[in-house]
Amino acid sequence: KNNGLTQAMGITLLVVTASPGGSYSNWWCSTFNADLALSVAMTALSTILSIALLPANLFLYSHLAYGLDGDKGTEDEDAGGAVIHSVDFGALFLSLGIVIAAIVSGLYSSYYMSSHTFQRMANRGGTLSGILLILFSIVL
Repeated sequence: KNNGLTQAMGITLLVVTASPGGSYSNWWCSTFNADLALSVAMTALSTILSIALLPANLFLYSHLAYGLDGDKGTEDEDAGGAVIHSVDFGALFLSLGIVIAAIVSGLYSSYYMSSHTFQRMANRGGTLSGILLILFSIVL
């Protein structure tokens, strides 16, 4: 149960590992000319499913790791309250909404803008965004 982590660190680790992935895989697929359509489809599906499955996973894993009410005998902060109440579900759902909106707008743009110039500029913009995200992750 403890594993050297406070409850806050444990819940943060649960949120990160239970969250859907795929943004970087889409970028790598685009950069190396792999099957981008498959990668985007899998990212979209995992993101849509995460609307229901992310909270379910957090409830299940936090219950298994910390019990329903947290460990009442520990010195962790907020140990008496329910552990899951420390998760900001509003921010989680906002992040999921932003990813879904980006996927839908990308699909819409790709469907209605059949210009080769637009597709090339969108690909370059996506590549630049991926590089900037990696640099931001390194600096932060």
